[in-house]
Amino acid sequence: MLIILLFVICLGAFSFFWSRIETKVEAIQIVKEHYLPKERLESFVSRVSKEGKFKLIGWDIKPTEEKHTFVVSYTLNRLDKEGFKTGPVEGYWFEVNTQKGTCKQIFPEGTLTPSE
Repeated sequence: MLIILLFVICLGAFSFFWSRIETKVEAIQIVKEHYLPKERLESFVSRVSKEGKFKLIGWDIKPTEEKHTFVVSYTLNRLDKEGFKTGPVEGYWFEVNTQKGTCKQIFPEGTLTPSE
């Protein structure tokens, strides 16, 4: 009986975390479909790599106060010759509502969005 109870608890915890991950994956997918196809990301990273060292941060997602709405970003930091961060974080930021399937680019203060 204890084993069954433990199994049910583990299954419930897994289900909870999986649904949260699934929502985040969906938000990133919306950004990829609307604004950042693979080719655009590769072009951005390639252009920066030709200019010097950098550290790719990649995808990040943060919830907002609004339900089903997230700030999704794809970013990197430029590095000096010694490998220390220089300048603002560079990349793309989007406000995504997974329930409505909407996505709009935003420009957070203190960041740099590449011009194309």
